[in-house]
Amino acid sequence: MPPTTFPRRITDFRGKTLTLKSPPRRVVSLTPGTTEVLFAVGAGKQVVGVTSYCDYPPEAKRLPKVGDMRTNVEAVVALRPDLVVADGVLNRRFIPTLERLKLPLLVIAPKTWLDVARVIRLLGAATGHDRQAESLAQRFHQAEREARSRSASATKPGVLFTLNVEPLPMWVAGRDLFVDDMIRLAGGRNVAADGGTNYYPLSAEALLVRNPDIIITTVPENRLSPLYEHPVLKRLKAVQNKQVYSVDSNLFVRPTPRLLRGLELLKTIISKAQRG
Repeated sequence: MPPTTFPRRITDFRGKTLTLKSPPRRVVSLTPGTTEVLFAVGAGKQVVGVTSYCDYPPEAKRLPKVGDMRTNVEAVVALRPDLVVADGVLNRRFIPTLERLKLPLLVIAPKTWLDVARVIRLLGAATGHDRQAESLAQRFHQAEREARSRSASATKPGVLFTLNVEPLPMWVAGRDLFVDDMIRLAGGRNVAADGGTNYYPLSAEALLVRNPDIIITTVPENRLSPLYEHPVLKRLKAVQNKQVYSVDSNLFVRPTPRLLRGLELLKTIISKAQRG
């Protein structure tokens, strides 16, 4: 168990404060992203329960399951947790029940790039792994500093991040997402930022108006043919110039330290486009 100072008070994303008298030994994580962060900060051995979607790191797969995105509250209680970590959006239906049962609960709700750094620090503090968490969190802040120091006059290619290519409409990343921040930090411009927050749908015609220079998608390469065959989508600059890239969704949609790898990949893609 990490040698650190307890008791300590931890304030979560709701502004609620939980007092932990000692480092928790039985942590239950209710989302894959939370599980990944717990392991990343060095608290993996303290985790006793995860969801069926928690597949990273591989050790997480071997832990007892407490449901999928539908939390099995009985299974959570049976594990006798001294800390439960829930997501304010993904687990919102079950949070009131967990609170009624007076389980020690922290709720996170990351939307932005620096929110992820906040999650890392929060879970590091809650589990007694402050130093490792701070080191990871600082890498997110360093990316922000590097972006601010970049020349403002540099050309910023228009980037579209999408979760699908068919059927239409295409679900794209808008504002208030860490993917939106990642595009900016990598030197690009999110062409869908003006249309809405979170992920939202765009028609083929709306996509043509935005006409991205680069398309980043979580769709595998062998399923991209609709982009090249659709009468409107095949007119997009990114499609005509073969600037369509399939990426591992886990590097872009999970609020974890692996976003740092996603950012480096984005930088490489955007730099290539800037060089022509």
